Amino acid sequence: MRTDHIYAPIRVRVTLDDPREPLEMIGFTIARYKFACKWMRETDRVLEVGCGEGYGCHFFSRHVAEVVGLDIDEELIRRCVQRYQRENLRYEVGDITAPTLPPRPEYDVVVALEMIEHTTREEGQAVIANCAAYLKPGGLFIASTPRAREDRSLSRQQHHVFEYDYETLLAALDPHFRRVMVFCQNDEYIYAGHPSTAWNFVAVCFK
Repeated sequence: MRTDHIYAPIRVRVTLDDPREPLEMIGFTIARYKFACKWMRETDRVLEVGCGEGYGCHFFSRHVAEVVGLDIDEELIRRCVQRYQRENLRYEVGDITAPTLPPRPEYDVVVALEMIEHTTREEGQAVIANCAAYLKPGGLFIASTPRAREDRSLSRQQHHVFEYDYETLLAALDPHFRRVMVFCQNDEYIYAGHPSTAWNFVAVCFK
């Protein structure tokens, strides 16, 4: 089996129940969910776009009023429903780049972690625009994505369609939000620093 630079199997997403998954990758992922949760309130309705395996939605659901997990992969959504159940948590199959119905501003927070790099640049613009459209006035969009760099892991080379540098990410976000803050992530640490120090960017955007 081919592996990337930390001897993990080449894969599209981090899973918690795969013994081959390095603890480093699990730690990086959980740190982003904990960071996002600090911006949420107990009364919030939260939408996670590209919810993947569902553990992030389940985590959010313990701290907010309602969570909806959205993913285009029907099999993933079936697994989410089987594994993570709470009264205030549900999952939907859908394509955020082209929603079946026009988005309504019904959520306080929309989250898209490590998702937009799996779409083209044009699709990424649609993702951001639709996430903004799902937000109530004053709502919050939290997104993370790897910083574009030449020494990409094999997983990134195989699964990432378009990666963002700092300027490209700001240019994609600014038209849709009144305020954008971009944090840096290295390992489990998310901080305000120079963009060149980041392995990943974590953007906090106010509508």
